[in-house]
Amino acid sequence: MYKLIPFTLPQTNYFSVQRIVDNAHIPFAPDNTDYANFKIDLANGAELSDANNTVMTANQISAFIATLP
Repeated sequence: MYKLIPFTLPQTNYFSVQRIVDNAHIPFAPDNTDYANFKIDLANGAELSDANNTVMTANQISAFIATLP
């Protein structure tokens, strides 16, 4: 399971992802292997929760993946 972690920089909102099993924070960086595995895991049915701990539906996850680099 993964969780979106929001953080705000001036004029920009960003998210990172926390892998719950080991509390690792994964940046949205295409060259990062954890990030690549995160996208594969989501495509294979892993759970993703938003910052409010609400588990996203499969459709929400698909739409979210489409926005990622």
